[in-house]
Amino acid sequence: MAEPELRGCSQFEASIAFAILALPVPKNLRSFLCITVVWLCHPQLALWAWQTGHPESSAVPAQQTQPSSAPASASAALPDVPDADELPRLEPVPGSGKALVPVHIAANTQRKDGPVYTLLGDVEVRYKDYVVHAARMNYNEDTGEARAEGHVELDGGPADEHILADHATLNLDLDTGRFYNVTGSVGVRENVSRKKVIYTTTNPFLFTGRVVIKTGPEKFRVIDGTMTSCRLPHPDWVIAAGRIDMADGQASARNALFRILNIPIVYLPYVTHPVMSSDRQSGFLIPVFSQSSTKGSVFGEQYYLALNRSMDLTIGTDYYSKRGWAPSGEFRYRGHGDDFADIRFTALFDRGILLGTTLTNQGGQDIFINGRHGLGAHTRLVSNAEYLSSIIYREAFAESFSQATATQVNSSIYLTHNSGGVSETGSFNRYINYAQVSPFIEDVVIAHLPTIDVTSVERPLAGTWLLWSAYGSVAGLNRHEPGFETAHEVGRADVHPGLSAAFHLGSFDIRPEVAVRESFYTKSQAPTFIRDPITQSFVPVYRSASLNRKDVEAGIELRAPVMERDFAPAWLAHFDRMLRHTIEPEAHYQFISGINNFRNILRFDPTDLVSDTNEIEYSVTQHFYLKKLHPKPCGNAPLPPEGYGRVYLPTGYHDCSNTDTSESLSWTLAQKHYFDPNFGGAVFDNRRNVLATTLDLTGISFLAGPRDYSPLISRLELRTNQTLSFGWDVDYDPHAGRINGSNVYADVRHAGFFGTISGARLDALNPSTVPTPAMPSSVTNYEQIRATLGYGAGTKTGFSSGVNLGYDLNQDALQYGGVQTSYNWNCCGLTVEYRRLALGAERNENYESFNFTLAGIGTAGNINRSQLIY
Repeated sequence: MAEPELRGCSQFEASIAFAILALPVPKNLRSFLCITVVWLCHPQLALWAWQTGHPESSAVPAQQTQPSSAPASASAALPDVPDADELPRLEPVPGSGKALVPVHIAANTQRKDGPVYTLLGDVEVRYKDYVVHAARMNYNEDTGEARAEGHVELDGGPADEHILADHATLNLDLDTGRFYNVTGSVGVRENVSRKKVIYTTTNPFLFTGRVVIKTGPEKFRVIDGTMTSCRLPHPDWVIAAGRIDMADGQASARNALFRILNIPIVYLPYVTHPVMSSDRQSGFLIPVFSQSSTKGSVFGEQYYLALNRSMDLTIGTDYYSKRGWAPSGEFRYRGHGDDFADIRFTALFDRGILLGTTLTNQGGQDIFINGRHGLGAHTRLVSNAEYLSSIIYREAFAESFSQATATQVNSSIYLTHNSGGVSETGSFNRYINYAQVSPFIEDVVIAHLPTIDVTSVERPLAGTWLLWSAYGSVAGLNRHEPGFETAHEVGRADVHPGLSAAFHLGSFDIRPEVAVRESFYTKSQAPTFIRDPITQSFVPVYRSASLNRKDVEAGIELRAPVMERDFAPAWLAHFDRMLRHTIEPEAHYQFISGINNFRNILRFDPTDLVSDTNEIEYSVTQHFYLKKLHPKPCGNAPLPPEGYGRVYLPTGYHDCSNTDTSESLSWTLAQKHYFDPNFGGAVFDNRRNVLATTLDLTGISFLAGPRDYSPLISRLELRTNQTLSFGWDVDYDPHAGRINGSNVYADVRHAGFFGTISGARLDALNPSTVPTPAMPSSVTNYEQIRATLGYGAGTKTGFSSGVNLGYDLNQDALQYGGVQTSYNWNCCGLTVEYRRLALGAERNENYESFNFTLAGIGTAGNINRSQLIY
């Protein structure tokens, strides 16, 4: 055995060491002398001494010695023979003379000397599900041992292992080895043909090391290395340590240093990082910090608890220096199929804020319970419930403008069974509309406790060409608002069967229908109204008398043939396109009679808004389509392999599932004519009236008394391509000579830039006014604009920025505004934001926040997804 070079020892000390080892002493004493040598010289000499004193162990596997081609400096830098005992020696099967696993070898030059192969030039060795490439390799087929040199590359395995090294020693049968000057990854696959890196896991793991010891499948030890989730060779963040152990889906290190952009950030006595693991781990999340003009300095922390593979829990709290503690939590469950549960709560124990001269407590709680549970193939239980203790709490502390201005809370829990075209549903529903935000005043609260519905789809009536359908329900109802409250539970039973038929007269489609309805209420209301002394609005008068409602219904629907024409102007033909224009006219006549007690019916839901009517609705819809003049043939190139997905189709491939015709513009005009302007006596003069027939046309109230026609409804939508879209919805009332409602928007996206602008105008009737000519129904008027402009995306590398705002034109005031700017590196990103919310006396807030994200670790900050502009 060659004597090792004694680095770090003087010549005198070396002479003494060799003299001691040459003494003819017993083996145990020679072992003791080896320990003495460790104290005298470099620890490498201790290994040589041990092998000298134990000749039977001199056949150390090749993995334990560095190839002769390695430079001396690299040998000197190696650690103290790290874990040589962890590389088990292969004992061949007696008499087999072959490796334990099949090995396929390819090289430019091959030479075999007994069981040893010498391979030169473009060496490729395949074993199990691994592939090894190298410039040179010696391979022993009896022991499975191999020594590779020159650009060594190992790929494969169940975890998509990828290792690049200067040289390596391997045991192909035991899946062990030692690699030098290593760059590697787990969970990353390189698509050579596309020159792209494909992440085969949501949690990739990349590492570097001076020495990497592979002790088995998916088990590594890194000496003097780093680990990260960023792309190499220039990762944004790394964890550096003298030793990193990777096993059982987790990497761990002690005495590590965490660096961001090569800047040391924090010393970590012990740290773990998942490796190819989708399992979640419990622990504290990254703290959040922000600043607010109304909350003060904000500090928050949360704890994440992984209950099992299907459930987790997140609990924590924020502290507002000006207001108090704000605890929050979320429980999540994902079950079989579509089953899930999501329970979220937020709260604030408010110390109060001074509004004017009054100290106001704006604290409260908000709880959401959403979920679904399947009870068989046709039955499910669904919950979509919310509890809000105070509308002021939502307005003052909701994260976004849309949440802060939402005044309705709708909760429902239902059990439904659907089979054979019949649906049976039992439900509990509670609806709250907070129109007034003064403390302890709720505008309207309506509860269904409970409701049982049975609905049948249309089906043939035996032996005839008729179709029959039916609807029935039984409900316990309750309603209260300032100045009005029903009994704890008002009973209602409703039955509504019907018959219909479908005819084709030439190119016309005709559908007549008839139906009857019978309803019974255990309570009712007086046909007159009284003024509430607190709100000064007019409310109904509750009566304990029961009521029966019945009607007869008839109708006919007529659809004329679609008229179409194709145009191919020269300017469109230049883009290989032609234009198709279609016109679709429709008419629907409806007659309902027999409801002579509409004013006595309590209002709970649309079932109670059915009134007498004699009307016809007519509409015309125009569509404009763009069609390719010369569509590409289908399937002239093969689909890519399933393993690579089908996001990037080969050049020349035309997916036949995508049509060559796309709708570019749609425009619908509709209106109703009422032959009975009084709707059977259901309409009050000079106040807002809401009937089922008006809701079918538009959600904007317009009926302030008898009238013989509705507003003209226009719905326009333009979408030229993925770059531009435009829409405009208008309700024009020729009776009042004004636009009741107008909503217009435009959205442009091109080359990373995006912009959206919208405007909303409303002239709607107020809900409560005195039903006399002396006090005509007043009109609620507002006009607002919204705008969003920006560049980039949340996941885009580099710079992104965006701004949004909402402006009230009537009040000449900014309602909200925000500016966000981001910069994303390879696998970390920083987002900063400034926001302002101006919602009157209850909330006038300036808010600064940030997010700092590290891939594979988490996000520090408190910018929620709902607040992102891009």
